[in-house]
Amino acid sequence: MKQSRRAADRRLRFRERRAGVVHSGRVDPCVMAAAAFLASVLLLLPFGSLSRDVGAEPVQESGSSLVRDEIRHLRDSLVLQIEAAQRASAIPGLSLAVVKGADVLWLEGFGHANKSRRTPATPDTVFGAGSLAKPFTALAVMQLAAAGRIDIDRPLRAYLPELAIRSRFGAAPLPTVRNVLTHHAGFPTDLIKGMWSDAPLTSVAAALGEEYMAFPPNLVFSYSNVGYTLLGHAVQQITGEPYARYMERVIFAPLGMTRTAVGLPPDLEPRLAQGYREGRAVRRLPIRDLPALGLHTTAADLGRFMRAFLGGEPKVIADRAWRTMLEPQNRSVALDLHIMVGLGWFLETATIPGGGLVVRHGGTTLASSSELIMLPEQRLGVAVLANSRDARMVIATLAEEILARLLEAKVAEPSRLTARIGRKLHQGRLADIEGSYATDFGLVVIDPEKHQMCACLMEQVFDLIEYPDGWFGLSTTTVSSLPDTMGPLAGGRFRAEQIGGREVIVATTKDQRIVLGEKVAAGAIPTAWVERVGRYEVLNPDAGFPLTEPQLQIRQGRLCMSYKLPMLLDQTIQVPLQPVSDTEAIILGLGRTRGETVRAVIANGEERLRYSGFIGRRLPGGG
Repeated sequence: MKQSRRAADRRLRFRERRAGVVHSGRVDPCVMAAAAFLASVLLLLPFGSLSRDVGAEPVQESGSSLVRDEIRHLRDSLVLQIEAAQRASAIPGLSLAVVKGADVLWLEGFGHANKSRRTPATPDTVFGAGSLAKPFTALAVMQLAAAGRIDIDRPLRAYLPELAIRSRFGAAPLPTVRNVLTHHAGFPTDLIKGMWSDAPLTSVAAALGEEYMAFPPNLVFSYSNVGYTLLGHAVQQITGEPYARYMERVIFAPLGMTRTAVGLPPDLEPRLAQGYREGRAVRRLPIRDLPALGLHTTAADLGRFMRAFLGGEPKVIADRAWRTMLEPQNRSVALDLHIMVGLGWFLETATIPGGGLVVRHGGTTLASSSELIMLPEQRLGVAVLANSRDARMVIATLAEEILARLLEAKVAEPSRLTARIGRKLHQGRLADIEGSYATDFGLVVIDPEKHQMCACLMEQVFDLIEYPDGWFGLSTTTVSSLPDTMGPLAGGRFRAEQIGGREVIVATTKDQRIVLGEKVAAGAIPTAWVERVGRYEVLNPDAGFPLTEPQLQIRQGRLCMSYKLPMLLDQTIQVPLQPVSDTEAIILGLGRTRGETVRAVIANGEERLRYSGFIGRRLPGGG
């Protein structure tokens, strides 16, 4: 029991760190507390284990819910904790599916799909699943590849000749379909303008003509909704069929996923759960980037998907192509460190003890969350959907915990499949840690002589402890007061290294090494950009998803841009900029939203700033 308890503690810590790294916004304290509560209480329960295949034994059903006798003890032990986590994190409703091979073990809903109407959440409730759309888009692409209709090692532009995007990487090759599938194409993360609108998905390719590539292909993992939207556009172009219709006909219908769609067709709308954020109902917005984040589905349908692929009859794709999707694609990318990606899936090996290869993806939208995890070697899978933006950590921890409990008595040695995806981490050369770094939690300045780190966005200074071999950590007092967004620094150590020709700050724990940010070179800010400092107004706002309070500032001697996305975050987003000319500046750092361009343009004889499709005008006197 002690060993499994420590393993679950590690899973929870990993989940907390991952949430802080992947999302540039705030990790809500109540979500963190609920996830910790859920995991810690579960560890005290005397669960039985289930380590054998389930046959055709009698099942107990309630409506569309289903609980097999073999899993009922586990289910009954979890119910009170699930409901407590829902209350603590303001999660009105969630639904889940647990499968083993071709058999369903558990289907159930908890709480309400709609609080005001007291509509119960069931396995057949439709939820927004957000980025869980991406593995399905990847499946469609690989299906076409298996049929010889697309070559994933050819440039994406071969299938989208209208695609044009600016680049400052003259000698770099064009991104291939494979690059896009693995988030290594170098496209911007988002084209925010129009993202939550009824604009067609094909409008993204047309709008990119005014944008720049963020990175050259295969430099670093950089998550991109833009890239997956372009993949869906390519599927539509190649098949000559609207993307949503093609997905329904070729993917969802053959798998029996009758209540799943990209977009929201009229027949599913009455079944859709009301979405919430911090306990408040959120108005549903249309989605332009359907192939990236427009999936609507049910727990029962995700169960059907997992049963098809874990039961050995994927139906919609050849088994060889499916296995290829689960192969790591980024072994040679030095800056990725512990991040492993397949084709449309994230891959892990140590998240769930005894589970072997972990295949997963999830999604967080403006008002819902999803998580799907499969263990192919154990033929186990769990999917959890919730109608709250604040639920992601809770449902991911719940999915991991269910799988860990199912495997508790079966801790196996790594299989050949698990061993095959293991990667040798690139060890960087030590570098001088003193200086400024562009990180996911803003501009950070480290002064090793004073043993201090300044988080410029929060205007806070933290005390450092020095360790051998160039490592630093935060003092105990600092850790206790650390903002949630800086969670990756808690309990770990960090140092400066040179990896792949980049000077970066690397954090390490017992489980993993991650790149936190890239060093920002010192230099004078060009006069043209100094004169642009001030507040701006957005001239082409999106009514449903506004970008507000844009501003250029100079902080700690660095040019920074800040703005708010109030439908997404309460906090101000601030990023450091590096001017590359008198009219262009790039967002410093590596990964999501980094490398993107802010550009000065002339319109009607007046200067404007352009970023991610939005156009801003400086307020008189700088605001």
